[in-house]
Amino acid sequence: MIVRRPLPVLPLCVCLAGLLFCLWVHLTGGENLCLTDGCALFQDFRLAGVSLWQAGIALFSLLLALCLLRLVRIAHVCAAFALAADALLLGVMLFTAPCVNCLIAALFIAAAFFALRRADASGGYPHRSPLLMLWGTLFLFALSGIIRDSAAPWSPMPQDGTTSVHVYFSPSCRACQTLVELAPRMKDARWFPVAEDSRDVWLIHAMDEALAAGATLPEAVRQAQNVVPGLADFGSAPGWRLGLLKPEMLLLQFRLWKNHARVLAAGSDRLPFVQYLGLPAFLRANAHPMPSASSSIPELELGVAGFCPGEKHKTSDGAASASCSEVPRVPSKASPAQGLIDTSGMAP
Repeated sequence: MIVRRPLPVLPLCVCLAGLLFCLWVHLTGGENLCLTDGCALFQDFRLAGVSLWQAGIALFSLLLALCLLRLVRIAHVCAAFALAADALLLGVMLFTAPCVNCLIAALFIAAAFFALRRADASGGYPHRSPLLMLWGTLFLFALSGIIRDSAAPWSPMPQDGTTSVHVYFSPSCRACQTLVELAPRMKDARWFPVAEDSRDVWLIHAMDEALAAGATLPEAVRQAQNVVPGLADFGSAPGWRLGLLKPEMLLLQFRLWKNHARVLAAGSDRLPFVQYLGLPAFLRANAHPMPSASSSIPELELGVAGFCPGEKHKTSDGAASASCSEVPRVPSKASPAQGLIDTSGMAP
């Protein structure tokens, strides 16, 4: 038997707010609130030709109509099914990418379910809802993913326009130093330092100061190597290690952890680690409309994450690659006619 109740004001307000939000995202794309790539992923997602935002509009319109008709029990059941479906979507986000707009809509669904549950007081439900607890757990995991993804990597160099190459490097890695020498020619690249030990933190700190003074990246790396003691002397000087407890050094270490986490999250344990966001300018110059096998762009296999091995190892084609100590340094004033250096088989 359907029971008609007084007009549920709180569920009405929540459903109206959820409806307006879904309409706004559906019509505008909701780009102003996008902090992660998940927004673009789920903005165009469709199930049987229906987008998530169209489904949200239909859901909140239905709940709003049921609340106006004072059919609280039916609205409560519909909200429960919607919350279960949203919990499934939150589980999908854990394995793909979290979406800020989706989490906001999820909050409206959970709030509508909670308000309708309170309005349907005669239902004899338990004090705590297992469904709401499950949803809350998945929501917290998805929210933590957004916080993690929104932590952008740190670079001591200012960004000039849109960069198509991200290079993660360690100043003590020999293969990284070789690639850094090419920085003046890689105009659309952005450089992100990664520290692998305490000495690297001081090297990056000195490098940051040199960059602030107007030095180029290769010059800053060389100046940092001259300022910070070698690894043997560094280990026997407690002042260098205690200096890491200074507030500015703790902040620098936190920034470097974010950079290192980006490399590991990409599934790599190698430095230099290079990300291509489109076709870089230094490759566009050599690209051909229909490249042949002989003119194809060489694959860059960049070295193991700064852990310079003392012995040779085999590359993917079976050839022996040189250890870090055997990698020659590239002069800072390389000739433009030399082209992109081939670092295949090069270990750091």
